[in-house]
Amino acid sequence: MTIEISTYSRENNTIISIQGRLDTITSSELEEWLMMNFTPPAGKAVLDCSKIDYISSAGLRIILNMMKMMKKHAFPFSICCPHEHIKEVFDISGFATLIPVYRALDDCLQQSDSI
Repeated sequence: MTIEISTYSRENNTIISIQGRLDTITSSELEEWLMMNFTPPAGKAVLDCSKIDYISSAGLRIILNMMKMMKKHAFPFSICCPHEHIKEVFDISGFATLIPVYRALDDCLQQSDSI
């Protein structure tokens, strides 16, 4: 199994888009990708979850590590566009209290989230 990871810039923000299942097997791919490819943004970093079908505790751990990395470098980090079942995982796990979660990318970019 594999995931597709892509990034693009919008209004000085870096959007990280993940497609597929973020589970025990694929979370290591995301972790490796972040170590090798991620450059902190001029604005905020946004994780676009619109193409994530499933997320496990291993996937949540990687997202938590992303948040910590952003906080360490004083960059705002947000999540946008999760499917309802993924948003429910964020809510139940308490992630929604740690990381701002928005239904739409535009809503996310309009906010000036603190880290």
